[in-house]
Amino acid sequence: MMGAVEDQGQPLRGRTILVTRAQEQAEALSSRLQALGAKTLCFPVIRLVPPDDWAPLDRALQRLAAGRENGHAPYDWLVFTSVNGVRFCVERLRTLGLEPSLLGRGAARVAAIGPATAAALAEYGLRGVLVPEEYVAEQVAAALLAECQRQGVAPAGQRVLLARAAEARRVLAEALRQAGMLVEEVPAYRTLPATGDDPRGQQVLALIEAGRLSLATFTSSSTVRSFVRWLEQAVGEQAAGTTPGTLLARQGVAIACIGPITAATARALGLQVAVEAQPFTIEGLVAAIVAYYRRQTQAPQEQAI
Repeated sequence: MMGAVEDQGQPLRGRTILVTRAQEQAEALSSRLQALGAKTLCFPVIRLVPPDDWAPLDRALQRLAAGRENGHAPYDWLVFTSVNGVRFCVERLRTLGLEPSLLGRGAARVAAIGPATAAALAEYGLRGVLVPEEYVAEQVAAALLAECQRQGVAPAGQRVLLARAAEARRVLAEALRQAGMLVEEVPAYRTLPATGDDPRGQQVLALIEAGRLSLATFTSSSTVRSFVRWLEQAVGEQAAGTTPGTLLARQGVAIACIGPITAATARALGLQVAVEAQPFTIEGLVAAIVAYYRRQTQAPQEQAI
């Protein structure tokens, strides 16, 4: 009975889990996994940096500020597709001497890709943010179009400011433009591979080679691509003819992805995805990992019966 109680509180006990998120965000996932008994290793494979040129974002933010002053919103929609986009925009507003709260006053409506992004906006007083039922770019577009229909407003001619990563998929902007919306895309930040001299990389490689890494988590396509690139370089000549996917599978490393886009990228790069979050959030990812390991432990017991 005691073992069952302990499992309820520590279902990830004995598991070593890799967190590949950017340094600024790794702790949120790592702490949740640790609270459930896992040992975690944070190895950021991406880094978030400013855009090559601040000018496009600065012009858009200045228009938002001017719109608040004259009472005429320059955009019908302000759309964020990540917490990072919110953070970089807020930091840039402060650099320009502007208040972060104008994000909610310089546009008629604000949309966010998911609840975490909406929560980041709420920190600056933005309420009533439109969030789609599924947290992917395709559903953001669908939600905006559905909201226009609900309000009896034709999407054609609606002005949309989309603040995103420079490398982000273009599917959202393309879908809105196909509906006739006037979309202004501005890069708020860039996602780059992490520097190759992180000493934690040797620890990760040692765990993989020893078969002691239980699971690797991926929260974006960029983390998958950067990790696979790093592993290819780290293994190098030691494993000629062995791909990252076959190495991880052979060494028993399960792959967990935050949602279908990330999972599709992982599969395209040869990784065998064992866990896919539903909903597509950090909480959903943690819950899916717990469910995966509970299935793993229950299966042998059922076979024994």
